[in-house]
Amino acid sequence: MTTAATAPVPAGLLADADELTGSLIPKVDRFRQRQLDDGSVPEATEGDLELLGLIRDEACAWYGRRGRDGQALALAADVDGWLAAGLDTPPHFARSRDALRVPEDGSDVFFVAPLQSTNSAPPVGKRLDCFFALRKEPAALADLAVSYPHPKNNCQSLVLLTGSAGFRQGNCLVFFPENVAAHDKITEQPYAMFFYNKMRKIHETYALSGAEAVLTPETLPRASTGLDADVCFEARAIWGYLHDSMHYQGLWPFDEHISLKMNWFVGLLEEIKVDARTVLACADSGVVPFADEQIDMILLERIFRYPQADDATRNFDSGTGVFLYSWLREHGALTGSPADGALLGFDRVKALDALREFVTTVEKLEAEVTTDDEYRAAARALVRRHLPAPEPAPAGTPRQRYAFTEDQRVLLRAKQGLDRMPALEFERAEW
Repeated sequence: MTTAATAPVPAGLLADADELTGSLIPKVDRFRQRQLDDGSVPEATEGDLELLGLIRDEACAWYGRRGRDGQALALAADVDGWLAAGLDTPPHFARSRDALRVPEDGSDVFFVAPLQSTNSAPPVGKRLDCFFALRKEPAALADLAVSYPHPKNNCQSLVLLTGSAGFRQGNCLVFFPENVAAHDKITEQPYAMFFYNKMRKIHETYALSGAEAVLTPETLPRASTGLDADVCFEARAIWGYLHDSMHYQGLWPFDEHISLKMNWFVGLLEEIKVDARTVLACADSGVVPFADEQIDMILLERIFRYPQADDATRNFDSGTGVFLYSWLREHGALTGSPADGALLGFDRVKALDALREFVTTVEKLEAEVTTDDEYRAAARALVRRHLPAPEPAPAGTPRQRYAFTEDQRVLLRAKQGLDRMPALEFERAEW
């Protein structure tokens, strides 16, 4: 196993984190409790107005003391605009979104706005949140980029130092500009921030537990379990880099076919394909650091964590995991019958062969289609082989994308116990 030696977080940033944790963040947490999912505050009181004003003034002062006048001006304008429109209207924080600049490696970033903290602890919506983080790219990234260049890398690996409930609690690992509450839609994505230091606790709590409920102990992949914090961070960050770079390769690269790749069926195959290619790069190249750790992390996350989401039959990532489970079953990498609580066996060699076959299958599909409509139809047909169409949903209920088969329901064995656990809470001492 490759080792990772990482410099400690500078004392000055830890002091900044303590300042935010002790003053601004509790105010943000109080305010977000007053909001609905769309960010509005119904029947706002004088106390709500006063609290938002205090948050604005304190955050702007924090920005100003650190020379981030652009962010301060944007936040003040966004808050004042919301106050003028009335807090019972959804917030519009496009100026704050657009004023955020990507931090250099080794520099910090602070942001506050109503936003969607995806996969966080409920309730999740466009609620006021903030985060303070340090950008820390993997030490191996420069050398890896020689063998695996990324033509349009705009992703940042971050250490979350402190944050409000949306980032401090639950499984939110990402922040994108489109997460920010705003009336307009972004036309490009200038930043994509990932809080990879949260991965170790999430992975071992949910992915490993999900796998232990399904796989025999002797065949359960364990290279990603019990990692030092720095090693887990580096492995997850390299996975993120390779995954994103794979989107820009092949006959239908993501950046040239964004609308097509956002189709549910096309996108599901795309996500599995780029993770499969990442696994194969780890297995075959001999140059990817933390290769075994990444392979096991990817497989356990995709197959055993993502399908446990409450909205699994609507959730895009859950669908990738359920599909991949059945693909590995079909190709002999997951063997046995789950009847009567029996555990399945996992064959690593056959899993790698199955992923090669999946990449070949999707690339053949991409070579045979010539139009977006043909691609969508072919993708739908392939996905439906393993994700059957659901029964018609009653009027007024959320749309379901697929239904679990009886065999696939084994993936939900650990869900009831995990659902009873409180949301994960991330304290700096644990990072």
